[in-house]
Amino acid sequence: MTLPLSVRLAGLPVVGVGGGAVAAAKLRPMVEGGADVTVVAPDAVPDLAEDPRVTWLRRGWAPADLDGALLVVAGTADPGVNAAVVAAATARGTLSVRVDGEGDGTADVAAAVRRGPLTIAVSTGGAGPALSAHLRARLEEDYGPEWGELAALYGELRRDPDVRAALSRCSPEQRRRRWRAIPVTDILRLIRSGRRVEAKRVVSACLSSSSD
Repeated sequence: MTLPLSVRLAGLPVVGVGGGAVAAAKLRPMVEGGADVTVVAPDAVPDLAEDPRVTWLRRGWAPADLDGALLVVAGTADPGVNAAVVAAATARGTLSVRVDGEGDGTADVAAAVRRGPLTIAVSTGGAGPALSAHLRARLEEDYGPEWGELAALYGELRRDPDVRAALSRCSPEQRRRRWRAIPVTDILRLIRSGRRVEAKRVVSACLSSSSD
């Protein structure tokens, strides 16, 4: 059993052991998320070697390379090396992702669809990567950019002083009811038609309403 967890990696240390295409595919979302990524490998694909955001240590790995890392990606083509990397990470209490499917890593990178601040992720716990890819493609079709705009709109209203003041006068249960009363289907329809101001007004009215 795995625990789905969203992690804000900006500025946090991630170590990748191995510099091939598979390792790069696992590390790319972490680089894009602002993680402090170090790759330890004698060779690396251009996606890693030429990215100024990545520190490349052009040599074989050593257990000390994992010191202080939040997450380690064991991404070589050698199962024995990957197993040793995972063991060294586990000994340090560090999360590890193993790319060759042997299942002894302590974390997996979920297949994800990103729409602005909204992330929809799916994982089979390493049992079926192809199924994860299939489900991600389905999610990309079903959840368009309007869902990201909706999530951003929710964030704006959570920070809006008037809405915050109105919700502060409510009990926790009343606040939950107001958020759940938002007509999501109607709001998405407004966003799709370019009527974002109207969408925001409708959501704000739901949250500020005095009738619960």
